[in-house]
Amino acid sequence: MSKTKAPRDPRGHSLRIYADVFDSPAYCALSPHDRMAYMALLRELKGYNNGDLSLPLSRAKKCGISHHLTLARSLRAVCAVGLVAITRKGGCTKGGQRLPTLYRITDRECYDIPAKHLEARQATNEWRKVQSVEAACALIEKAEQQAKASGDEKKGLGHRVTRTRTPRDVVSPKTRTPGGTWDSGPGHRVTVAETCENPIATRDSDRFSSKRERSSHRTPRVSPLYLCHPLEAFEACGPYQRLTKGGPNFSALVA
Repeated sequence: MSKTKAPRDPRGHSLRIYADVFDSPAYCALSPHDRMAYMALLRELKGYNNGDLSLPLSRAKKCGISHHLTLARSLRAVCAVGLVAITRKGGCTKGGQRLPTLYRITDRECYDIPAKHLEARQATNEWRKVQSVEAACALIEKAEQQAKASGDEKKGLGHRVTRTRTPRDVVSPKTRTPGGTWDSGPGHRVTVAETCENPIATRDSDRFSSKRERSSHRTPRVSPLYLCHPLEAFEACGPYQRLTKGGPNFSALVA
């Protein structure tokens, strides 16, 4: 296709939207952000670069689109109604180079761009196939559903993690605060002392158990604290008092 040089505008580059495009149902169905994205692509359209148009977020912010999800939805909308078409899908190459998605305005002709492997073509005008605003909104909604479905498929590409400990392991994962006691370990915390005024902390480790101790009488993850009185005080009390929880031989202090 031969290139015809357009007359030079003394005021410089301008954005041109034809009346049939502006009055079409495809354009009327677009949201304000969708129209800003369409205008931003027209802003990049020079004489012969149709098909080599891109709209990164850094450039879209200057047009009022500040979020990448809003930009993605707007580009999908203008493509769904046929005002814009994709000429090259962007992505990441094997060498790690990121390539942007390239677009073309469908009511303008395209020329050869060998550097981008783009061929010349006439204007396709897919937007003329949309007969009503309702039909255009349905196309936009269908594009959003397809994008959501493809996103859900990508999110489900993970793999299951295997268990790294057996159910009867004594040491369990760390799920407590640094100041908490080791209530899932062997035994429970006890204090043994010769007198009540000088308690000494120790641990009863005569056996190990993988079953967590049920502690309904205390706060969660805090072991009870026991005080053992001397043997003389235990023998001095009567038989009934020795069997009573409140007797002098035993007292439980909840930590």
